[in-house]
Amino acid sequence: MRTPRGKGPPRGGRRFGGARGRAVEEPGSVSAARSRAVGLLARRDYPSRALKGRLEDAGFEAPAAAAAVTELEDERLVNDARYVESAVASRTARGQGPVRIALELRRMGVSPELVAQAVDARSPEWVERAQALRRRRFGPGAAADRAEQNRQTRFLLYRGFTGPQVRTALARAGTALDDDLAVALDEDATDTDGAEGPDGD
Repeated sequence: MRTPRGKGPPRGGRRFGGARGRAVEEPGSVSAARSRAVGLLARRDYPSRALKGRLEDAGFEAPAAAAAVTELEDERLVNDARYVESAVASRTARGQGPVRIALELRRMGVSPELVAQAVDARSPEWVERAQALRRRRFGPGAAADRAEQNRQTRFLLYRGFTGPQVRTALARAGTALDDDLAVALDEDATDTDGAEGPDGD
């Protein structure tokens, strides 16, 4: 049976791990926190801050959680750069754009500096990916009317591409955008350092 979430706000304004698991008998024990962390890592990879948050949500004291994560970092069982490289590759393969990828990484507690290094929204490869995604979803032809332009635009923006990337992808398919839509897309040159974006897939 799933343990219900607490009614108060999450510790430190964040909750990386959702509901608490089984009760922790030694909340100050670094070895116990480490054992729990290894179990979490056996199921999936975590960046350091997210893993620490999961341990604290499970009931471990912050110093014990931090020490356990530090030990695992020293042993390279936790490595933020490796996590980011894998996460970017996975999300790119799923058709996500730079804005959405950067947002999800920051939500996992990855440092802004590491996000900026891994996700360069100004790279021309994002336009190529937006083009390929548009073609797979809507076919090679241009959008026939304003309603279809809006549909394709919403889809690509939701996937996390910037306005200029969306405009270029549509233009290269032969779509002549209405002036107001073109202006709106040009103004939406969202920076991955501070963008908001949609949740979910």
